[in-house]
This record gives sequence, C-alpha cells and structure tokens, in this order.
Amino acid sequence: MANLFDEEQGQYLRLNALKYLEKPPEVQREDDPFITNGSLAITYILVQTVEQYKTDQGLKFQPSYVHQVFRQTNEIYGYKDLKITIHVTALGLKPYIKISYSEQTEDADDLQESFNKVYEAGFLSTEEQFIKALEEEQNQEPLGELIEEYGDFKIYKCQMATTNGFIQFKPFLQAFLLVLIDGVQYPGDENEWVYLTLYEKRQFVGLTTVFKFNIGWNKQRHRLSQMLFLPQYQRKGHGSRMLRAVYKLGLEDEKCLQITLEDPSEDFQVMRDITDSKILHEHFKDIIPNKIINTIQEIVDIPKDKLFEIMKKTKLHAQQIKRAYSIYLYAFINKKSSKLMTEFARYLLREHQKPYNRKKNILVRFENGSSLDPKQMHLLELKEKEDRNIIAEESLGDEFCLFELIATKLRKDKVI
Repeated sequence: MANLFDEEQGQYLRLNALKYLEKPPEVQREDDPFITNGSLAITYILVQTVEQYKTDQGLKFQPSYVHQVFRQTNEIYGYKDLKITIHVTALGLKPYIKISYSEQTEDADDLQESFNKVYEAGFLSTEEQFIKALEEEQNQEPLGELIEEYGDFKIYKCQMATTNGFIQFKPFLQAFLLVLIDGVQYPGDENEWVYLTLYEKRQFVGLTTVFKFNIGWNKQRHRLSQMLFLPQYQRKGHGSRMLRAVYKLGLEDEKCLQITLEDPSEDFQVMRDITDSKILHEHFKDIIPNKIINTIQEIVDIPKDKLFEIMKKTKLHAQQIKRAYSIYLYAFINKKSSKLMTEFARYLLREHQKPYNRKKNILVRFENGSSLDPKQMHLLELKEKEDRNIIAEESLGDEFCLFELIATKLRKDKVI
C-alpha cells in the first residue's frame, strides 16, 4: 500500500473535517419570468394559535426537495411572480395552501394536481377551515404513547393498529417526508411500522420510522428506516435523542434480536457514529484505549467474547460496534507516525473485507445456466476482492476526515 500519510496529516485532517459541516449553496438558474425554483417559491409556516396566524408568526421554512412533487429540475413552469405559502397546524399538521402570481400561461403546470400528490388526504381550502382546525387543536395533545421526555421536548410512539386517530394523521406526516427527504418511499400500513414523533410542547419537530422484520423463531430485526427534523431543529442533538429512543425500544422488546439502519446518509452516519461511540464508552469503557498508541501491537481488534457480549447487550450489528471501536483507536493513535497510520489503514481494510470472506453456498451462473468451475470461481472472487480494496483505499481519506470530526466531538463532550 502506498504511504498515505505524513507528519502533517493530522493537522490536514482536522482542517478538512470541517467541510462535512458545510452544506453546498443552492444552485440558482438564470432569471426567467415564467420559470420558478419550486424550493424558493414555497414557504411552510407551522402555526400553533389563531393569533400567530393572523400576525404572520410561526415556524417558517422552505422545502429541501420538490422534484418529487413538480418537475425533476425542481422547477414550476407557467407562473410569473409565483408565491406559495403553506400554513400548517403545528399539532395535527393540517395544511392550508395560498397561491399567488401576477401572470399565468395557458400551458402552466397544474398546481392543484401537484399538491394532491403531496396531500393524499386533501388539504384545507379556506381560511375559515384553517382557523377552525387551529381552535380545535387547542384542546388536543399529540397522538401516541409518551416514551421519552427531555426539556420541552417529548417523543411519542405511534402504530397503525393501536394508536387512535393515527390512520388519519399519517398522510400529513408523509407530506413532510416527501419534501424533506430525497427519494423517499412512504412507510406501509402494516402494524410492524413504528412511528416516533418529536414535539416541542405542542409543535411538531421531527419523525423517525422503524420497521420490525420478522426473521423466524418469533424474533424480529428492527430497522430504522427514516429520520427527519424541521430545518430549525437540525444539528441540535435531537437526532441522537431519537436514535437512543429507537435503541431503547429494541432493548425493551424481547422479540428484537438486532437493531439496524437503512442506507444512512453521510450526515446521519456521523451522528450515528458519535452516539454509538458514546454508548460504547458508557457501558464498555474497559475495552477503549486510554493512552496514546505508539506501537503497531496496540492496534488490535475487540476480543470475540467481548464483541458478542456487546452485541447481546446493545443489539447493535457487529460491524457498527467495530466501527465505533475503530474511532477510538484513531483518536488515540500517534498521528505523527506515518508507519502507525499506514498500519491502521491496513487494519480498516481488513475489517472492510471480513463480511465478504464468508463461504457462500451458491453457484455463480452465466446467462445460459452453466456454472463456473472452481478455478473460474476463485479468479472471480479475487477480482471482486481487488475491486473492493481499490474502492476502500480510495475512500480512506474521507473516512479519516470523518473519524477526525467524530473524535473532535468526543473530546469536546469530554468523552475522551
């Protein structure tokens, strides 16, 4: 392996880790009087009271993604000076849509049809209906079972079959999934879906969905499928709180064997790594390095018996536990030593290969149905392994930037 590191690498990583906290600026197209950027034209306003509505107060934000509603380019065609305001009741998420524009072309996009995609259960069409909905919600509380509380924030658990009123509430939740998560797929109606809603007092803040897979023997695997927060509540620690609530539900469920995640984004992976690293420190501090690593012999894996113990107590996947452990190795390794850092890179590559090194009980077949002979199979496996190594090596730089970011956060929180 090429030497990927030098004595200045640690400083380089610390500087470049900051890029993961930055979001790229939104791309603007050139001005056109009848083509509007949908994300900029739409404003959501969460309103708790009639007074807030009448004084134009409330929690305001713009959607992240509208290509799933309008055109793939995020654009709306056929309206000049288009402005769309969607007032939403803060508790029950019932929408009231106001649309204004100065001119319209004959072939303009059908906005009514587009919003029907977002709000399958319909939306309020008059100001009187919206005010009435706000007044009714003053005597209501969030749906579901209260399972967690911190400060003014509360997490509620809802399921289709057991939570009264949730069938009617679910379509309004889905509307936020559509405009805040790219490429989202709506959760199904099966009772295996668990919805965790987060409220600040009586205002909706965020949502997490979990699916319980039946894997036989009366056991299940819990998979965290989606998590979202309104923009003003992002990067405020609520993701970690929600993730711990998901873990708690899994630990309290005797049927649950393992807790996994579905295709996490980079931002979510960082939050997950920080949370899991803290959990490892809270309950299994004895396996975590407590001094600077200066020798190759100190770069060792978690003992198997200890790994199985952690898996049993946390119900986390082995690879995620090892990843959290690797972050601690990175935090304590002497980064001025290129020899140590290169050996640590090899350690990570070995860990990356392990899930693929298990023997498979299937034959790889050509389209005509003939199977590969043992020599061909061996050559194919070598090629796949080489490809995985190339991909892994190419991603090591980004991986170490993430590790530096997470280690910095752990130091800031006085975990290490």
